[in-house]
Amino acid sequence: MFNTFAQPAPAPMPAASANPYAQLYPQLPGLPNHGPLVPYAAPGSLAPPRPPSGHPAAPYGYAYGAGGMSASPSYAITPSVSLAHANALAGSYSYQPSAAHFGQPGQVDQVGQAGQGQSGQALPAQAGQPGQQHAQPYGQYADGYRPYYSTPTSVQPQPVETPAPDEDAVYGPLGRARGKIERAIVGDNEISPDLADTLGATNEPPYVPPPTQTFRPVRITKSTPLPDALHQELNFKHLTAKMGLFEEIARAWFTVDNKLFLWDYKDGREFSRYDDQPDTIQAVGLVRARKDVFVDDITHVLVIATATRITLLGLAAGAGAEINLYATNLSADAPAPLIDVRGTHAGRVFALGANKDLYEIEYSTTAGWLGGGSRMWVSNRSSGYLSAWVPSVFSSGKEGVESFVVDPAQNRLFALHTRGEVELIDVTGSKFESRAKYAGLKNDFVRLGYGGQAPHYPGAKVVSIAAVGGHESRKAWVVAISASGARAYLGSSYMSSVSSLALIGYRPPPPEVASADAQTYYSSGTLVVVSSNAAAPGGPQSKLTFVIPHPGRQSAMRENYENFSPPVLQEWAISELVPSQIWTMAETPAGDPARSPPSLRRDDGIGLSALPREADSAERTFVILATSGVFWATQTRPVDALAADLAVEKDGAIAAARAAYGRVQLAAMGAALGAQAGADATQADLAAAAAAVLLASEPPAVRAAASGGKTVVYSARHDGLATAIARALRAVWVAKVTATLGGRQVLGVSEKTLLDVQGRLEALRRYVDEHPFPRHQAEGDAKLAWDQEELSLHSLQLLLKQAVEAISFVLLLSDYKLPDIIARCDLNTQSTLASLTFQSLLTSAGGRDVARRLVTTLIEQQIGQELGIDTLSEILQQRCGSFCQPGDVVLYKAEESLRRAEGSRDPLDRADSLAESLRLFSRAASSAARSVFSRLSDVSKRYRALGDVRGTIELPLSVATELDPHDRAGDYVRDGRHDGDPRRAFYDERQECYGLVCEALEGYDDALDRAIASGASDAAMRVRDEAYALAIASDDELFHFYLYDWHVARGRSDQLLEFDTPYIERYLQLTTSSVEDRRDLLWKYYARREEYMAAARALVDLAVRPGALRLHERTYYLAQALTNAKSASSLDADDVEFTTGLQERVEVGLVQVEVARAVEAHRELSSDEKHGLLAELDELKDLDELYQDYARPLRLYDAILLILKTADTRLLDVVDAVWRQLVAPAPGTPTPEAAMAAAVTDLARRYWATEAAVPDVVVPAVLEVAHTLRAAAGSAAQEGWPTRALLDGGAGVRELWDILVQLYDEAQDKEYYAEQVGAVVKRWIETRDGIPPAEVEQFTTAYLLKAGARTETRRRLEAAKAAAARF
Repeated sequence: MFNTFAQPAPAPMPAASANPYAQLYPQLPGLPNHGPLVPYAAPGSLAPPRPPSGHPAAPYGYAYGAGGMSASPSYAITPSVSLAHANALAGSYSYQPSAAHFGQPGQVDQVGQAGQGQSGQALPAQAGQPGQQHAQPYGQYADGYRPYYSTPTSVQPQPVETPAPDEDAVYGPLGRARGKIERAIVGDNEISPDLADTLGATNEPPYVPPPTQTFRPVRITKSTPLPDALHQELNFKHLTAKMGLFEEIARAWFTVDNKLFLWDYKDGREFSRYDDQPDTIQAVGLVRARKDVFVDDITHVLVIATATRITLLGLAAGAGAEINLYATNLSADAPAPLIDVRGTHAGRVFALGANKDLYEIEYSTTAGWLGGGSRMWVSNRSSGYLSAWVPSVFSSGKEGVESFVVDPAQNRLFALHTRGEVELIDVTGSKFESRAKYAGLKNDFVRLGYGGQAPHYPGAKVVSIAAVGGHESRKAWVVAISASGARAYLGSSYMSSVSSLALIGYRPPPPEVASADAQTYYSSGTLVVVSSNAAAPGGPQSKLTFVIPHPGRQSAMRENYENFSPPVLQEWAISELVPSQIWTMAETPAGDPARSPPSLRRDDGIGLSALPREADSAERTFVILATSGVFWATQTRPVDALAADLAVEKDGAIAAARAAYGRVQLAAMGAALGAQAGADATQADLAAAAAAVLLASEPPAVRAAASGGKTVVYSARHDGLATAIARALRAVWVAKVTATLGGRQVLGVSEKTLLDVQGRLEALRRYVDEHPFPRHQAEGDAKLAWDQEELSLHSLQLLLKQAVEAISFVLLLSDYKLPDIIARCDLNTQSTLASLTFQSLLTSAGGRDVARRLVTTLIEQQIGQELGIDTLSEILQQRCGSFCQPGDVVLYKAEESLRRAEGSRDPLDRADSLAESLRLFSRAASSAARSVFSRLSDVSKRYRALGDVRGTIELPLSVATELDPHDRAGDYVRDGRHDGDPRRAFYDERQECYGLVCEALEGYDDALDRAIASGASDAAMRVRDEAYALAIASDDELFHFYLYDWHVARGRSDQLLEFDTPYIERYLQLTTSSVEDRRDLLWKYYARREEYMAAARALVDLAVRPGALRLHERTYYLAQALTNAKSASSLDADDVEFTTGLQERVEVGLVQVEVARAVEAHRELSSDEKHGLLAELDELKDLDELYQDYARPLRLYDAILLILKTADTRLLDVVDAVWRQLVAPAPGTPTPEAAMAAAVTDLARRYWATEAAVPDVVVPAVLEVAHTLRAAAGSAAQEGWPTRALLDGGAGVRELWDILVQLYDEAQDKEYYAEQVGAVVKRWIETRDGIPPAEVEQFTTAYLLKAGARTETRRRLEAAKAAAARF
């Protein structure tokens, strides 16, 4: 049953100890006040941390200086939480056991596991009195010791990766992913230092607060009261009672007089009893059984010692919680009462006597199962043989061993002597050899300031020792804990030496620890300081101070700030109150780092720290046995702490975790949480929080390398994912796929391990697929960084999929009897497989080849057993479709069908075999496309040889589709075919398949040509038409483009117009160019289908497209476009706006042609200048460009008028000037009047009534030029010839009359203008149109009254007057 506990509120903080950060930095919800983090710069280029002003010397209220630690008033950042036991036995009985029933913990008669010895009275710790501080800096290494630090390779920038052009589409990326995984594994090793390496000199405080106020590194999660049956026994009169823990079998043991009870504390119900001997039990111990002595079921030996006799019982632990005891007939006389029993993994049993001597209990058997020749004896390992039988009453005051511990894995025994010496004893094999002693512990504690009050220094007494396992350190071997709570680590300065014992490092007492009892416990870096208070109000209670290594100290400095300083041990300390006296405690095996597998250790055996270990191990749990019951304390994993904090305040939790553990570790935990939440629909909030963690990552960045190139710093999100994948894979990464057992190769890793790894990988894969990492638009180096990250992420995602399916493949082989399959393989495959690791299986082409050979062998095995190949293929497809290519099974059958067709003489049988082979090859391509692709060329030739049209066309097209199911090749083409694009590999493979199709089509074309030449073409025509019909029926756009390109390359472009496919139009749109044999295809395609408006648009596109087209070609296309547009109007498919605009384009094009002609005829330009200008004019221009850039600067007068006419723009001064230039005859012209008249008539015909020939400007200009010509050289021409030239050019009689009459009225030389009026009225008489007769009569009358001699003009005007009178 669970007990409830009341948690009192922490005492208020004294005003004098206010947090110095509180005023400077506002409190985040649910988080402690920390100093400011240095703002993040580019990843990998962060500034080192700087503590803010006012940084407390020791955040837990202790000042650590050069002299060690001294007490100073402060507040506790993590307040103690009091746990009050509330009615633990309610509803069962009212009896409450007291410490009297079991004696006092730590007394001489106590039997248990760790932390035994005499505790005495509580020792008040007065650590570091003023004036007693040690002069050595805190944590300095012992003389002669120099730690080894690994190179921080895991956080260095990485080279920019460029995939090779011929890179394998699968194993190229997997090779890159392998490098990322190896890098992550190295990173986990680097943040898991040897304990001894963390004990070096440092100015950093040894104890720091947890990252958030809500985070408690250890929590007492539940408690269970002692069983009722035990209380009933204690109610009877008894002499003595003891208790302890056997954590290996999840039992608490109790002795009451001669009875031994074993209680399953996990479920609290099972309570077994042993009372087959009459004497009072003094000691009990559980030790592993020696090999080859008992049957395999017996795993442990239960040692029961009375005052006079020692008995061994065999213990067998069942598959569940069941245990069985067996009599062994092994017993011996006890030389002295025993108080402690411990053993090694090899089965050696050591015991401590009440006489302070160490004994070894030895046993053997030579015959029988549990008897016969068995014997047992006890050896005194402290004194001589005779002293073993000296009565203990004579040795009560002698010096000797006070307590001892055993390092069972490294076969070391450490004895704590009554004088405070620690002795190292080598118990390897049958040895019992004293190797070294260290006698200066008390002096060390006093010297360091941890001894308490002088002169007795009670705090310097060693109350407990514990072995430091090989998974913690290769140099520190044992830790001694003083009554003040300080620790001293002893070991050797050199890993290989076991002949010396020296002080390696030390730790000050945890904050707010006044004393440490003998029950203080140490296990794999976690220290539990026990401080008992028997006189506490309400009954005895114990304060437990848990000291936990801060797992993120090293990773945070490296990842956040690139600080590669030596590792430093910083610890969290937190206290819990238990309302009872503590007897002993132990760590459960499930999460114990000492029991971790090799995959959770470095190559040198050092175990991984909590961060990398959390992916593959449970929470660490400690069982605490007290007089009132059993308490469970759980050490929280960082990832679980993050999940809990995210539920409180997401942003604050992310910031705190980043600061505490590092950017990459935060992202790795986010990926793990996302994978965990993604598999559970009820954890949507956690999934969202995990996504927020990953989105909080900084972008990747590019740096300059020392060598001059570029390197990339991936984002924490990328490295976190790589780390999460590496941790999931670590259990199998370097493990061999097979192991040799009994001369046969069997599965090298247990199926349970494989399933666990696969489950974690699949959860990660699903999460990454459902939550793709975002990318941001960038340029320059930022774009390169994102490209590199995407390339690497693709590799990691491919590795995830590959790993999941590879494990499925291995498990499938195991289901089909892996040893038998391997035995059927050739010797080379067997040899390769024997050395193949999972890493190689996943990421190397060699691993792929081995897998294929295994599949082939599996197929042959199944065929031999006459089992269904189709069934096997389906299983392979479902479980590991992309890894092992289950299509290989079908491919095997397809090959058989094709060979059968080649060997058959029966046409029907051959046709059936061919059809079956094609069906099977196509089916194999759906799951093993690359296997089919590797032999596609050969298979296609064989189909052609057999005359199978479908096989030659459909199979290559099917393989092309299956090789690239996501159309990456199409995306590659659409994105511009950039160099280095990894999608190029898909494109090349598909092109190779298409080449085989076109090769077959060409063969059918050639066969038809030969048949036509021979006069028998019908059959060849049918075959050829069938082949083309199959090809054209394909829905592969990329193939159609290849087919069309192939036709163009063969000079058969016009045949493309015959194709009626969904892709030809797009192909022609994309490939239409200025090449003569291709540029007309698109518009002709439209015109042939009477899509005239589309044809017009295609023609316009051709006309305006940049390229090598000449001007006349462009204007031709514009004219054709206009024709097609007008044709569309006849089909009611016209676009008026488009057609109008096209008409204008045509007109401008004609102007440009005239400009080009004028340039070509220009006399003042050199041939090079003309060539340059004409090349420019091959590109279509607008009217403004033609005017400003060509006509005006080159004085192309005729072109200017054409531009003005086309643009419908009035520029009077330009018109005046241009007309004057154009009509004026060149000097030396024989008949200048005739030449000018011809020019005027021509210009008038072309431009009259447009903005290029404004009458009010042109008429005066022409007349002035003509008048100047007559004045300069005289004239024999008829009077009024300039006006007649204008009339001949199309000028209107009326508009000329108005202008000339006005000019006459204003002119000095009125006779000249009268001549021009005479020319007009002469034309008026002929046409009788345009001028009112009255106006003519009025003008002529006025003129005749003033006129002198009779002239041609007078005669004309007289005639006009007469005519006016008649009209």
